[in-house]
Amino acid sequence: MLPPTRAEDVDGLPDGIALLHHFANTEDLRGFVAHGRRLMAHDDLTTPGDLERWLREHGLLDGDTPDTRAHQGHLTRARALRAALRAALRQGGQDGQDGQDGGAAPVGYSFDVTLTATHGARLTISADPVHTALAHLVMAALTATANGTWHRLRMCPAPDCQWVFYDNSRPGRAKWCSPQLCGNRTKTQTYRRRRSG
Repeated sequence: MLPPTRAEDVDGLPDGIALLHHFANTEDLRGFVAHGRRLMAHDDLTTPGDLERWLREHGLLDGDTPDTRAHQGHLTRARALRAALRAALRQGGQDGQDGQDGGAAPVGYSFDVTLTATHGARLTISADPVHTALAHLVMAALTATANGTWHRLRMCPAPDCQWVFYDNSRPGRAKWCSPQLCGNRTKTQTYRRRRSG
């Protein structure tokens, strides 16, 4: 099976996880050959226009007023958020007791919480529409943590891959985005290094 060209091509992800998965994989570091097809690393967020387009395509930003236009500061913040998300999802970091957690990645967003009898707790963000859209990604991570799906989102440890994937296996212990591609390729590379060393 060929790996997906875009994160959006992956089906069957829970809603909030799909948003995080798509955002994390806007930085696609895959650079290997899979079934005769060369995967080329690329970044989908290189300009403020790219960010604005991505947010609109994912239903996080609408309207056509000046404050709904992304600028360089928004792009810088989005890329920092993406880097923090990817760092948190990296397997084998230093923070986890079992070596499975990624690095701690603090993210600075301010939320107000309103408590009401009819709606319970509601988070609100006081920011321009683009920053608010980015804050929804942070809220998606909080929701995934609360509903227990966060631990199934992880980054493939193959250095030439680092694709963020959702582990939908029953035990929830998948290491590779694809055992047949990245798992076998990495094991073969390790074996060859040992033989030549």
